[in-house]
Amino acid sequence: MTLKPRLVSEDVRTLQTAAIDGHGVVALPPYVCEEAVRAGMLRRILPDWTLGPTTMTALIPHRQGMLPSVRAFLDHLIDEVPKTMTE
Repeated sequence: MTLKPRLVSEDVRTLQTAAIDGHGVVALPPYVCEEAVRAGMLRRILPDWTLGPTTMTALIPHRQGMLPSVRAFLDHLIDEVPKTMTE
């Protein structure tokens, strides 16, 4: 079976809006769709399926001379982002 997507996007908010508007099924990370699920706008249709691990990358020009505020922000991301990725 060949899938023929109705919409292709790298923007999760666009995909969420399309799903809410009835344009199909989408796999979204919990941090994106939890409010829509709670509000009844979206529902989980495959409760035992997960997308699996994902990667987030922070690009910086170089480590030498990094401002303390940038280092603090990166440390914050390292500590907090994983908490938003759990179901």
